[in-house]
Amino acid sequence: MVTAIGKISNISSFQDWCKSKQRLMRRGRYKLDFKRIFLTLGWSVTLDKPPLYLPAHKDERMDKLASKYCPNWKISLLCYYEKGGGIKPHRDATGYGKIGYSLSTTDFIFRHDGTPYSCKAGTIYQFETKKVHEVPPLPQSRYTLIWWEPDWQYWNKYWNQMQQLELPL
Repeated sequence: MVTAIGKISNISSFQDWCKSKQRLMRRGRYKLDFKRIFLTLGWSVTLDKPPLYLPAHKDERMDKLASKYCPNWKISLLCYYEKGGGIKPHRDATGYGKIGYSLSTTDFIFRHDGTPYSCKAGTIYQFETKKVHEVPPLPQSRYTLIWWEPDWQYWNKYWNQMQQLELPL
């Protein structure tokens, strides 16, 4: 299910913030997205089995927004899709939590578990990440911010290992 849970008051300001981060974005090796570049915020997740969490770009404004709707968020992607860009049907990988949040600068169609949702610019949506979802090719370019809690089973194992590495001898 996809649920609208909030709204930002100034889409233009959000878009300006997104544009300010574009120089930090890169193309991924992910085969399901097309015409997309992204910046990882907070922590990134590797596709290893089990996944690893790596420090990523930090941003106070993003942290404030994400924490309002998901206080324990750790993982985020700021994506820029060119006109015609999108993402093929998929489930989020191991390491990502079961619930995702998204915010876009434009209206778009989000297909989730076979149901198309007409999502609106500036609205924050919550969705189940382990159900198949996709964004069909877009008629215009857009920025989107997506964030998640980690899969705590893996995060806690990883975090405990990291803390042990930092213990004084």
